[in-house]
Amino acid sequence: MPGSTTLSRHASATFLDHTDAERLLAVVNELARMTVDTPNRLSDAQVAALCGTAMSGRAELAAWLTGLSVTVSEQQHHGLGHA
Repeated sequence: MPGSTTLSRHASATFLDHTDAERLLAVVNELARMTVDTPNRLSDAQVAALCGTAMSGRAELAAWLTGLSVTVSEQQHHGLGHA
């Protein structure tokens, strides 16, 4: 579907419209920026809450967010016919 984004690594897929994909990218990118040393850096408690038991800490969260951003961006461009 033009203007949509499909995210899938397994049998089921999630479809986002273009606007939602742009918003998701903005949130993910901002979270990734907030994992590093900046005035708005996430606290250790916030990082722990976002990581849960699935990740080991700040560096892994930053890498995951960056990877997610790339995946969403690539899928968005693919869905728009740009890839």
